[in-house]
Amino acid sequence: MSAAGRTALLTGVTGGWGRAVLERFAAEGWNVAVTHREEVAPGDLPEGVLAVRAELSDPDAAVAAVAAAVDRFGRVDALAHVAGGFAMAGPIDEQPVDVWRSQMTINLDTAYFMTRAVLSSMKAAGRGSIVYIGTSAMLAPFSGASGYIVSKVALGGLMRCVDVEVRTQGIRCNTVVAKIVDTPRNRAESPDADFSRWTTGEELAEIVEWLCTDASAPLSGGLIPAYGRA
Repeated sequence: MSAAGRTALLTGVTGGWGRAVLERFAAEGWNVAVTHREEVAPGDLPEGVLAVRAELSDPDAAVAAVAAAVDRFGRVDALAHVAGGFAMAGPIDEQPVDVWRSQMTINLDTAYFMTRAVLSSMKAAGRGSIVYIGTSAMLAPFSGASGYIVSKVALGGLMRCVDVEVRTQGIRCNTVVAKIVDTPRNRAESPDADFSRWTTGEELAEIVEWLCTDASAPLSGGLIPAYGRA
């Protein structure tokens, strides 16, 4: 089935590699709503994209973002939750508590709030797809980023809970697991790396959008690795 007429609500796509996700959904004919934190919406959004200002750590703001998308487009068929953040803050016994809490907020709470907000619309339609972004560190941790890693491990747990609760109602949930993405920041931090081995934003965007289409309909509850050759 064509994406024409279907609506995707996207978070974390107005900058960084997430912008490729926005461009992919728009190019494939989706109705698109995006969240943004800035007071004024970005001025370079594709034509027809609905921009909704939302602080996603606020559950009421998540509800309002979904309501705005439904009001404009009639329903929400897909949620691609790209929003998140990374912090290196030292060993567990030295990491500031506020870093731990902020990582849980930005990587886990936002996904939970957006998911619980969008499920009623999807349940009413009897279909939907939710996609999160994970990290290879969920499976192979490294030292110094426990807040980030644990928040992403918990995100994987949330994905499995969503899957078991709503898969039989036609709603799927998957996590795309990235390793290192080819971004200007990552290039600057690893100038001697072979960038050709890294996954690009465009490649991740294609996977995310595919997981929201009928072509991936059998898949739910999956941690889907997208490591490139890294």
